[in-house]
Amino acid sequence: MKKKILTGLAAVAFLLSATSSFAGRGHMLYNPNPEPLTIVNTISEVDGAVAGFIDSDGNVNGDMYNPDNVSIIYPISGKIYATVTDGRTGESLGAFKQSGTIEATVSFSTLFFGLMGDWGLLPETLPWTMVEETIKVNGSTFVFEEELTGRAFPRLGPVEDPSVTGTMALRMSGCAGLREISGEGDYAGKVGTLCLNGTFTFDQQFNGKGVSNCTLVLHDPLQ
Repeated sequence: MKKKILTGLAAVAFLLSATSSFAGRGHMLYNPNPEPLTIVNTISEVDGAVAGFIDSDGNVNGDMYNPDNVSIIYPISGKIYATVTDGRTGESLGAFKQSGTIEATVSFSTLFFGLMGDWGLLPETLPWTMVEETIKVNGSTFVFEEELTGRAFPRLGPVEDPSVTGTMALRMSGCAGLREISGEGDYAGKVGTLCLNGTFTFDQQFNGKGVSNCTLVLHDPLQ
């Protein structure tokens, strides 16, 4: 009997210890990522405007009313900030300090002009791409391995009420591979991926302001 009691007490002690250890994880720094990964969370704020159009034959032109236009050439540039996060919830609180800059050329489908009308008539998603991007973060310079492929989500509806703001704020997302090319800064020589999740807001002249919550996941290449 005494042996059974001791065995039972040991089992209870083990369960309490394991439960306490597991619960304590919520009060400790915990990172399950492989050690070689460097993860950088940022908020970028960019401005952009229409710079031209590409027709179905691949020709560049400045005629907004050309019926053969299939895409909008849309350069953007802006600042990158280091993200401050609530350690209890993981929610982004904002930023204190600029950590870099971004310059790129976005290609929007001409279907994006449909945002000026009834969003319910648009497809559920609108594809877009970003090329010629240069990102500078913490002294390091990154370029895309290929063009960033993204989607916009008009069926989710505007983020802000257009009747109040006079603008059209659209949810956006996209991902691409990255390579550091300067050999300088905190991430010299690293490679990895960038994923953005944010909003692009167009005014009535189709000038835009984008805010992207970006995550860079980087590592040193083995070869």
